[in-house]
Amino acid sequence: MKITIVVVVYKENPEESKTFRTLRNTLFLKQDLVPNIELILYDNSPDQHSFNPLDYEGVHISYFHDPRNLGIATAYNFAWSIAKENGSQWLLLLDHDTELTVEYFNQFGLLTEMSNDVVAVVPRIFSENTMISPVFSSSLRPLQEKRPVAGLQTQPVMAINSGTLIRVDFINELNGFNESFPLDFLDHWIFFTLYKNGHTAWLLDVTLEHELSVMDYSRVSLKRYQSILNSEINFYKNYKKELIPAYRLQLVKRLVKQVLTVKNKKIALYTLKRLLSI
Repeated sequence: MKITIVVVVYKENPEESKTFRTLRNTLFLKQDLVPNIELILYDNSPDQHSFNPLDYEGVHISYFHDPRNLGIATAYNFAWSIAKENGSQWLLLLDHDTELTVEYFNQFGLLTEMSNDVVAVVPRIFSENTMISPVFSSSLRPLQEKRPVAGLQTQPVMAINSGTLIRVDFINELNGFNESFPLDFLDHWIFFTLYKNGHTAWLLDVTLEHELSVMDYSRVSLKRYQSILNSEINFYKNYKKELIPAYRLQLVKRLVKQVLTVKNKKIALYTLKRLLSI
């Protein structure tokens, strides 16, 4: 069984990222897995970093610099093309800030036992003592609901990208990752489509730590907020349509909060503009 791994970094030397450092201390030491692994470091930074794959003997590593910074969907599609070429059965998606463990990679032996209907395999992800992934996808506020337990997930769930293994055959079925979600809500789209197409996911009985990116209106730029909101609306308007009434109400509440508490009023004005378009 062959696995392609893609780690997407931005404005950070790949070797200094938490993900690469923990890969080096876990996966690189597992002689049973390393020969069947192809690791792609996809760097969206403006400037290329100095990285020599030959510094790591026995591990097939490729480094690609893409200063266009088109987001993670483009990076994932690049990795998908490589996975098809090298005959990988699975593609592992990783951000730069996930802490990987030996226990996680020990679970990879289960992949050969998975039914073909299982097209995504995910770990539990915790951030600051809270399980943030996977969550049941029937609610707009899933972190306030009960969490899935390990095993087959017949009830639809959504898991964050980092740490998720996806069957290459399933990505082929989708004809790649949806680049209308270049960065945000791509994970929502993946798992929505997974269940819509009659597949299932598997939750491993293993936990990883991940630094959750939380939107802070005092630091987020208008451009970044626009990107997040556009992807969010795209998902609920065109895919998870049954949640549109609840989502519209949530946007109204968000707008009121922004008017009252957010200094940059252009953010509230953009929320109002997009709210009226739904």
